[in-house]
Amino acid sequence: MINTSITFSIAGIVLFIVSCIAIIMGIVIIISSVFSKNAQEIQKQAAKLSSKGFTDEMSGALGNASTLIRELNTLIETKRGVGLSLVLIGFILAALCYLFLL
Repeated sequence: MINTSITFSIAGIVLFIVSCIAIIMGIVIIISSVFSKNAQEIQKQAAKLSSKGFTDEMSGALGNASTLIRELNTLIETKRGVGLSLVLIGFILAALCYLFLL
């Protein structure tokens, strides 16, 4: 039979590995949402579209640009939320790991 202290040690090690993976993946997601080429390209196109709306007095183009920017911000915030959640879960798992290995 397996001793309970060995079981807790194995569970603690597994939780530590999972917490490290969660923290690293969360940080990668947060960084990638900021430096995404698609996000930067959409921001450039929206800026061009909004300036065209000002110069040509096209209120529809300006309205579409503001909608595009709002949706882009929602997309980036969602990625940041997922990344932040993974980092938070990683730290919680690391705390549980500490309790198991104590």
